[in-house]
Amino acid sequence: MIFPASLLHNDQVRLISPAGIIEPSIIEGAEKKLQEWGWQVVRGKSLVGAYGRYSGTVAERLYDLQEALDDPDCKAIFCSRGGYGCIHLIDKLSLTDFRKKPKWLIGFSDITLLHALLQSEGYASIHGGMARQLAIGTDPIETASCGKPLDMLHSILCGKRIEIKQPPHSLDRSGAGKGMLRGGNLSILYSLRGTPLDYLPEGCVLFLEDVGEKPYVVDRMMHNLKLGGILKRLSGLIVGQFSDYEEDPLMFGTVYELIADSVAEYNYPVCFDFPVGHTEKNIPLVTGSTVQLSVDKTGTQLLYG
Repeated sequence: MIFPASLLHNDQVRLISPAGIIEPSIIEGAEKKLQEWGWQVVRGKSLVGAYGRYSGTVAERLYDLQEALDDPDCKAIFCSRGGYGCIHLIDKLSLTDFRKKPKWLIGFSDITLLHALLQSEGYASIHGGMARQLAIGTDPIETASCGKPLDMLHSILCGKRIEIKQPPHSLDRSGAGKGMLRGGNLSILYSLRGTPLDYLPEGCVLFLEDVGEKPYVVDRMMHNLKLGGILKRLSGLIVGQFSDYEEDPLMFGTVYELIADSVAEYNYPVCFDFPVGHTEKNIPLVTGSTVQLSVDKTGTQLLYG
């Protein structure tokens, strides 16, 4: 994997909206935070645009993303939000100039598509908070012993190593595993099955999160990964935040229990309630990096390298 360079004071970063619409006030808060961190912010032309449920037409959104990927002076691309829309851009993007000057791409949710593209081409990226989290400013959320998500994101972008610790969960399965960290939004990964971006390497550590999905749909997607041979070849599984849904008593188990059942026959470490997803508990993860996952009765530890 190729890792983009760390950011320095006065470096240029871009704010773009490759998918859904974002409120201008949130962008203003995000821009202010990035400037406080000492970086010059360049806005995409359709950053605060609106075209149906999207920030712009396919051509407009593609232009902003391609320009950001191509610009040799840009050191990081911050996606404003997810939603829906990146699927329209994937097969139209060129990474020719990006390969000459790789830069960090930051986002989650629908941005899982862009992470999948970059990892398929051999580049690491950051699954992490977007404009709304940046706009919080003085982030009050401390996630277990991990610290504040915004502080962690800043540290990663500046080249500092971070260590992630998480309290134990009753469904955790003890063990230790090492492999490439991959994953993101379960629904997006499911939508990529059978496409050229359907690639989770042997022995990877997979992390999953989702929002607004019914328990039976989560169960269906997990069994798809199982039947497709994905789950049996992992070195570890990190189950993040599943939010904005109601448990279904007719499924005879919670969403977490359904996920645990889907991997019950394997012997790699599994942790639950990890602080990543569509909640305030959303720490940044460097996808494409090599990690060591350790789970025991004291909790979970995730180390890079």
